[in-house]
Amino acid sequence: MSLSARIFLGLGLGIATGIFFGDLVADLKVIGDIFVKMLQITVLPYIVVSLIAGIGRMQILQARRLAVRGSLALLGIWGLALVMVFVASLAFPDLETSSFFSSGSTAQHQQTDLVDLYLPSNIFYSLANNLVPAVVFFSILMGVALISVEDKTNVLPVFDGLTAALAKINTAIVRLTPYGIFAISAAAAGTMTIEEISRVQVYLVTYISLAFLITFW
Repeated sequence: MSLSARIFLGLGLGIATGIFFGDLVADLKVIGDIFVKMLQITVLPYIVVSLIAGIGRMQILQARRLAVRGSLALLGIWGLALVMVFVASLAFPDLETSSFFSSGSTAQHQQTDLVDLYLPSNIFYSLANNLVPAVVFFSILMGVALISVEDKTNVLPVFDGLTAALAKINTAIVRLTPYGIFAISAAAAGTMTIEEISRVQVYLVTYISLAFLITFW
């Protein structure tokens, strides 16, 4: 059985288990949280080593061509994502909530510091706080700097080896996806009420529809 089939099987069995056992399987949420965190283990390290190795072995002309074409492709993807976000918001219903007793009225929203988000003044701080744009910017700078280094034969194999090792770790974790999906779906189906399901169904339908639209388009 393929991995995709086992994932769907885990999803179906998880929903059935949650509906049948109810709150008894609520503790499976811990297993689901552990699985999600395991998936995040290799993300930032893989971004760093793969970008540095990939850009560092390029020639100057290749890097310039990639910068131009990559920027155009990136702008196109950003435009498509923004259009999808605004279109999706039109499908969501307007929810009326109390303004006097609402806890959201007194909550202070912390504004994002765009400088720290995009400029890695301390790369270790950016890595520790999952500031992906800053990490990507640092990796690109390192890769571009390696292009002009004359003797990089001793450097690139290290990053290539780290990339392969991280890929193996990620592959091993991905094999656990059916079990993680089972735990997540079982805990969700066992703890959600009919009223909660009816409130989120429009978001689920909209999300699935947009995912299919983008995938097959």
